Amino acid sequence: LILTSKAFRKDIECLVATNEFRVLRLPDHWQSRLIFQFYPQEFQKYWVDSNPDYPGFKYKKEQRELREFLQKFLKRLYKRIRIDCVISPHPRYVVDRDWGAVSTKMGIPHILLPRDSQFTSSPYLFDYTMHLFKNGLPRFEGEHIIIQSALDKQVYTDSGYIKPEKISSLGCPRMDSFVKKTKKKKDHSDNMRKKVVFLPFYWGMFLEKSDLFSYICDVHLFFVHFALRHPEIDIVIKSKPKQPGAPRKTVLLEPLKDSSIEIEKIPNLTIREDLDLHELILETDVVCGLQTSALIEAAVIGLPVIIPYFKDVQNQKYDKRLFYRDAFNLFDLAKDVNELESLILKRLHNQTIDKKIMEGRKALFESLISSLDGDATEKYVAMIKRVIVEKISIPSV
Repeated sequence: LILTSKAFRKDIECLVATNEFRVLRLPDHWQSRLIFQFYPQEFQKYWVDSNPDYPGFKYKKEQRELREFLQKFLKRLYKRIRIDCVISPHPRYVVDRDWGAVSTKMGIPHILLPRDSQFTSSPYLFDYTMHLFKNGLPRFEGEHIIIQSALDKQVYTDSGYIKPEKISSLGCPRMDSFVKKTKKKKDHSDNMRKKVVFLPFYWGMFLEKSDLFSYICDVHLFFVHFALRHPEIDIVIKSKPKQPGAPRKTVLLEPLKDSSIEIEKIPNLTIREDLDLHELILETDVVCGLQTSALIEAAVIGLPVIIPYFKDVQNQKYDKRLFYRDAFNLFDLAKDVNELESLILKRLHNQTIDKKIMEGRKALFESLISSLDGDATEKYVAMIKRVIVEKISIPSV
């Protein structure tokens, strides 16, 4: 039974496709309606001031009443519909916490499959998540957690969130098909149009927003002007689905408001958030961006990856926030818009990546994302079955 199903990425589809499980999705709005009959609706995510493990937790009465209700409700539900385990995508979601805890006590194991990963991408992110897991999240009351990267284990275990024996790092199922496709990737024909993909980064991730706003604008606007200067090259700006239209509204449209440039009328410029990222990577020639694991995914298949490491971000106060800063030697770095343009044009004609660089890229992919054997789904299936079998052998409370 999937809790908060809309928050999962494509990993669930990978598990369903194996036909090893019967997977049921509980509509999110019904789950929320049940939970918020007890908790106030604004209590949706845990944080330091709303951690149930703290003595001052203000919803103790509501939590007790909710769990008493779930004990009766789930007993009847599971009697009508056979469920062997429940899974959820995020440790901060309040609507999943009590449901999973009560189910586990009833002998139906709750398995957490976190959608977020790569906590070691930057020192800042690591410190933030360590603080969150140590102080903001109630200790896990489910049966098992399956994470992508072994490097993330430290956050879960050192914070006391879960015991080491109850967590496994098995990679990322949605990467399996991508890894297999990359092995069949064919070189583009010289007669095909060249394509450059830019992956916008959300400037709000920096606390010092105002300091970097001009930098973010410069990078985003560069690709608009590049498309105008090079009509023979296709430019694709692919924003994240959870930030639909962000580059158009917050970064592109405002600076161009008083100019004569009409973005929609540039034939070789595409700005969309609904494109399949992996398909896009497999058909492009050069990838540019910052603060996204997609750079590693593009790098591992041998694509030129350019990071706009302009003077604005070449500052010690940002170093701890930049993803993969210690691995910047595996990518091409552009120090300004002029170098960014020359690097793109150079890489469009010469995509060769040094053998040692490729070895480093593959090691980075495997340490942070998934195995290049493309067997993460298989491992997840085996682990879920194992957890279910072991839980069945233990009498429920």
